[in-house]
Amino acid sequence: MTCIVIRNKLRRRHGDSDRLGFLCSEDSRRRARKFLLSQGYTAEDLRPIVWPEDAVSASRNHQGEPWQFTTKADIRHRKRERMEESLRAKRECDVVERRALYVWVFWCSGLFGFAFRGWWTYLTGLEGRCHGGGYKGQVNGDLFNRITELFSVENPHPLYPLDTDEWMPLFAKQYQRGKLCGKPQGKAPVWAEVEDGSVKRILGRAGQSF
Repeated sequence: MTCIVIRNKLRRRHGDSDRLGFLCSEDSRRRARKFLLSQGYTAEDLRPIVWPEDAVSASRNHQGEPWQFTTKADIRHRKRERMEESLRAKRECDVVERRALYVWVFWCSGLFGFAFRGWWTYLTGLEGRCHGGGYKGQVNGDLFNRITELFSVENPHPLYPLDTDEWMPLFAKQYQRGKLCGKPQGKAPVWAEVEDGSVKRILGRAGQSF
């Protein structure tokens, strides 16, 4: 920043800043001004900073830019924001909520025709926020097994269990709520335990006792 650059240039020319005494003598100020002008600084750059009331620091990224001031009020505001964020994180940590979610199964035609192409299963909140086994993403593992347990579909080949890719289009057809990418999308409500945006456990289908 400009103020730091000027200070370092003067330190290299005149020695440690403590010896400068902030250029208290007229002759020292004159020689420092002449030196800085020879380094490319303009008279505008060397004008005294007009400090607003309550300002505690001034900085700028490039020579010629307006000075940006930090006030005591700014510091208090930032400190209060950090405190509130810390308290919010402590309140929300390890808090398990019971939420109504939708099991959402849909077909993605893929970005550029191939990326992410295929069937996907999500858990989505009423406000549209998606949840998976982690913060968000495709549901898999124990959560997916629990969903297939709660929402059985007709198996076209009863002698063989359905795999994931077979179950999803059958669910979408049986619990269809409109279409997405030209194919049926399925939605069905469940109750789940959610901690910090992550679904920990699916309790059961909405409307059922558990």
